[in-house]
Amino acid sequence: TAVKDNKINKILKDDGVAQIDIDGFANLTNVSLDKLKDKFGKAGWAARVAHNDRFQSVLICQNPGEGNRKHYHPDSDEFWYIVEGELEWWIEGKGVHKVKAGDVVCVKAKTPHQIKCVGDKPGIRLAIVKPDVDHVYID
Repeated sequence: TAVKDNKINKILKDDGVAQIDIDGFANLTNVSLDKLKDKFGKAGWAARVAHNDRFQSVLICQNPGEGNRKHYHPDSDEFWYIVEGELEWWIEGKGVHKVKAGDVVCVKAKTPHQIKCVGDKPGIRLAIVKPDVDHVYID
């Protein structure tokens, strides 16, 4: 059974992200990663840093073993820049890819995928996708 959601706060909370700030850092001229880390402390946080009618970007920090649920976006590609740590991406038809800081990942619309932080330290990724994108979850 597929379940659809486009409410970013609920999506992140359901993925285990404890601290979420959707409005406090969006569209500032400069957002300091160090200041975000100071504000949130330990891993398990997300902050939207850009939002307009064409795209949004969210910094997401999770501990090893944490990640998101298997899902796809019916009408939007999604891109990530890996800021820190190591993550594994499962992408339907392409298998599992281990990525690290400095890598960029792209998943086309309608392609199921799942992300998991691996290694021994938190992973931080910058997600870039259209605003209020539908997430369709797969059991």
